[in-house]
Amino acid sequence: MKLAPRKSRKVVVRLVRLGLALLLAFFVVSDLGCAAFNLSLSAVRESLQSHPNPARDYGEALNRFQKIQGTEGPELNPVCLSILLTHGKRTKRAVVLFHGLTNCPEQFSELGHTFYELGYNVLIPLLPRHGLADRRVENLTPLKAEELRDCADASVDMACGLGEKVYVAGLSGGGTMAAWVAQNRSEVARVLLIAPAMGLTLRENLRSQWVMALLFPLMPDIRTARDYTAPPTHTYTGFSSRSLGQVLRLSKATFAGAFHQAPKVQDVALVTSRSDKSVSDSVTWRLVGLWRQKGLVRFASVDFPKVMKIGHDMIDPAQKNQQTDIVYPVLVKLLDAP
Repeated sequence: MKLAPRKSRKVVVRLVRLGLALLLAFFVVSDLGCAAFNLSLSAVRESLQSHPNPARDYGEALNRFQKIQGTEGPELNPVCLSILLTHGKRTKRAVVLFHGLTNCPEQFSELGHTFYELGYNVLIPLLPRHGLADRRVENLTPLKAEELRDCADASVDMACGLGEKVYVAGLSGGGTMAAWVAQNRSEVARVLLIAPAMGLTLRENLRSQWVMALLFPLMPDIRTARDYTAPPTHTYTGFSSRSLGQVLRLSKATFAGAFHQAPKVQDVALVTSRSDKSVSDSVTWRLVGLWRQKGLVRFASVDFPKVMKIGHDMIDPAQKNQQTDIVYPVLVKLLDAP
């Protein structure tokens, strides 16, 4: 059965109108989506801005650290207290080392002593909600990105009184904090990112990461348990999805800043491993790309090949199959470079 020419034209016109209406609706939804996306970037950037208050001298830095010590009570594992290694005066260089999510300052203790022997004053702060002796992963559920931001700010502030030049390094979630420092704190001379948790390997495009940053803190906490019958005994026994979401919020804030301006730290190094399945290197390289576009002056990187089997936690000597004899010299060379 054939339609009459007039009816056929009407059908075509209706189809064209429907197509135009759907196209218009698509653009409206896309525009709304882009607007919401840009708004979320702006919001997280505003909520996680830096509030610098650098210590004026060595004595003030020491007083601030002593106040932190006063807040670290008997509920903590004794090896998980914040660490300060000093030469009794302000040195030419000070370094801040941020441990990874679920771990504690003990993770960086050995490497910290290496830098101390090189003449650095060394600060290894305990991250918020970490280090409790019961090692229960639900301790991390209330963690907020604002707490990580405050810890990063306060640590850099103290380091300004500990050394004429301030260097910062961090692993995993601590690497996310170090990246945030690189974007926001001009007082720092060099930042070393060690397998930073800028994104998860679940979905590696930025929008998926930022959807996770939005949803993970809102969803019921999903906790993963691990059997730690062997060392290390100073870490928590699993991960919390809500705390991971907060780390991703800090990553998102760092990206939001990088979209708008150059990083305040113009000397950055990155260490990754092809054997690391915990974090997304491609997301980290997106951030590095943004920094380079904005004129990053100095950048160096080392990517350990898969055949070396260097895992995500390449720092803690207590981890199984650790290769700190290979990793530590690389980190020292990158951070201590002229």
